Amino acid sequence: MKPALIALALRVGLVTLATSVAGFATAAGPAQRMSQQQATREVHVSLPPGTTSFPPGPGSDLADQHCVVCHSAGMVLRQPPLSFDEWKAEAAKMRTVYGAPFPAENIDAIARYLTSINGKQ
Repeated sequence: MKPALIALALRVGLVTLATSVAGFATAAGPAQRMSQQQATREVHVSLPPGTTSFPPGPGSDLADQHCVVCHSAGMVLRQPPLSFDEWKAEAAKMRTVYGAPFPAENIDAIARYLTSINGKQ
């Protein structure tokens, strides 16, 4: 599962994680390995819902929808002020390098919004 999808699942508040030890060799050798079915277990994790969102304004809905999939609004707001071009490059990097699941056509709108709340002139 991609990190952005894992983060989205965590943000929703309930995640099922499956772990497996079937591929590990035991001291007794391959004949003693546990089968995949025997070694898999589910762990349910409930996380409290996030309470922080971006300040209201044109584009805040996009930032709330796309940016908090991977990190908190507070983390973004603590960044040094960036120009529109710098925010645009950051948004593009989040999408192309880290796999943030938002369409390329939203990059400019997100950069405009982030510039409006945390930009340098």
